[in-house]
Amino acid sequence: MSAWVEIADRTWVRRYAEYDVNIGLVLGSEGALVVDTRGTVAEGEELVAHIRELTDAPIRWVVNTHAHFDHVFGNPAFGDATSYAQENTAAAVAGTVAIDNAFAVAKVIDLGDRRVELLHLGNGHTDGDVVVVVPDVDVFFAGDLIEESAPPSYGEDSYPLEWADTVDRLIGLLSATAKVVPGHGAVVDAEFVREQNSDIGTVANTISGLHHNGTPLDAALAHTDDWPWPQAHLEQAVRRGYAVLGTPRRPTLPLLGLAKDE
Repeated sequence: MSAWVEIADRTWVRRYAEYDVNIGLVLGSEGALVVDTRGTVAEGEELVAHIRELTDAPIRWVVNTHAHFDHVFGNPAFGDATSYAQENTAAAVAGTVAIDNAFAVAKVIDLGDRRVELLHLGNGHTDGDVVVVVPDVDVFFAGDLIEESAPPSYGEDSYPLEWADTVDRLIGLLSATAKVVPGHGAVVDAEFVREQNSDIGTVANTISGLHHNGTPLDAALAHTDDWPWPQAHLEQAVRRGYAVLGTPRRPTLPLLGLAKDE
């Protein structure tokens, strides 16, 4: 059975067995803010009940870190709360979940005696990833930009060539004592984020190197060297990277003194 863990003043994480997803709760003088809502309405309703184990404060705000179902489909259980997401996330879930406030780059939510910052630092796991920052306690809810219990997930909507640059921007915000809550798995520190991002960068560099060397897509998908994680886990990373880079040019031999006939 999962339980709430208070990782900083009035800032909790609950790690659920379903999809090993992390849910955040931040309490201020004016109410509670929830980070992600689980994968179904029933799971969202269970989450509301679990929040009531901690506080009877009104749940006034919901933030979705990205559009994948295990982070957003519980939103309808929070009917009275105002929901926030990056505009690409809002567009992606529009047919299933309505987002009240969509933003492009940044948003600040005033909880009364503290604030929470929402930052879109670039493309990575999706094009709508949001980092939720609680600055007074140095806590960062990173969504699936960072994962602890498995390698980062490269799906059909991921951006493998941009992901490392996005996490670099996150790293620039982290102090030595920052706590980073990944989308899945245990809470980590800045050093873990740096190490994982080195591997994310290796994936991008390997894809780019294969493409630059003229390796066709089917051969790149079969490539087994240089990857930091199992090859099978990275199929979509390779496909997505090649879709951006285009069909590779095969290396050509230089012309050796051939002259055109007059």
